[in-house]
Amino acid sequence: MNRIISEDYENLLSVYDDKFEGLKNSTVLITGANGMIASYLSEFLSYIAKDYNIQLYLQCRNLERARKKFGQYLDSEYIHLVNFDFEDNDIPDIRFDYIMHAASPASSKPFEETPVDVISPNVLGTWYLLQHAKKKGIRKFLLFSAGSVYGEVSTGDNVVTENSYGIVDPLWNRSCYIESKRLAEQMCFAFWRQYEVPASFIRICHTYGPTFDLQRDTRIIPRVIKQILQNEDIEIYKDPDSVIQYTYIADMVSAILLVLLEGKDGEAYNAGADELVSMDDIIKWMVNADNSIQSTVLEKKADENYIFGKSNGTKYPKLSNHKLSELGWKQLYSAKKGFERVVKYYLEEPCLCGGVSQ
Repeated sequence: MNRIISEDYENLLSVYDDKFEGLKNSTVLITGANGMIASYLSEFLSYIAKDYNIQLYLQCRNLERARKKFGQYLDSEYIHLVNFDFEDNDIPDIRFDYIMHAASPASSKPFEETPVDVISPNVLGTWYLLQHAKKKGIRKFLLFSAGSVYGEVSTGDNVVTENSYGIVDPLWNRSCYIESKRLAEQMCFAFWRQYEVPASFIRICHTYGPTFDLQRDTRIIPRVIKQILQNEDIEIYKDPDSVIQYTYIADMVSAILLVLLEGKDGEAYNAGADELVSMDDIIKWMVNADNSIQSTVLEKKADENYIFGKSNGTKYPKLSNHKLSELGWKQLYSAKKGFERVVKYYLEEPCLCGGVSQ
């Protein structure tokens, strides 16, 4: 196991071991286990599965990719890779104590090109998984939602709580994701009210970590990582006013598990770091993460081609993490420390760069 990942896991256990007691002697299903956040969560639970006596079912559409990702754990009697079509109600006849529904595209390309495939796991998948939870009984159903469900929120202090809502254009391209997440939340709420299915939902803000698919992910952070690995210079628009709430993945996983184990049924929880950071600072931290990095940052003035800070139908103000903090959550990794760790991970694991030339 990579040093960065191992340190993360041991740090989580040292801080939250008593909080994670509820995972012991349980059967857990994670859908979309190959995903950026879910794969880190899945590997962490695989790491503790024997000690906690967890029977862990990892649902993945691409089993070949999953075998590569989780290969070191697959000889364990506690880890089960499965590929069932929950969107067509093809779910194993197993009673899961916990279901974490993480399967959903979350990047711009599928929003533009395959919107039906974005809606299906969020709507049909959530519906059939909740039906399964109702039939079998469950300790908790946790939906991975997103901060984008708030839409364009107008708040005086630019901090969004769980009961703040704004406007979403239902015919905007990105709304296939936003509106299907909103409906998935309502389904969880409805199943809890009508059938007492214990369901909660966590609204995840922008997350980064050493689990990017550098070959497929076209977002700015994995793009910069690839440029660093290829010793390319990085052009950025100088815009210190454009800030974002990025959260290191270990902190996000602790938030997920706390909401799973201690969150109130029928309620939403924001999950995000304490601070807002500028993209200018993020890229500089990444480029300066290690003395071996040869890339340099080239600053450009914002012009008509610059779109990072422009509104395209939804804004990303800071999500309040007050409710989450009341469950015992705290941010363990500052943005600077987190982004440095991500770059160091990929520098130590060049074979994971997804086809980037070595």
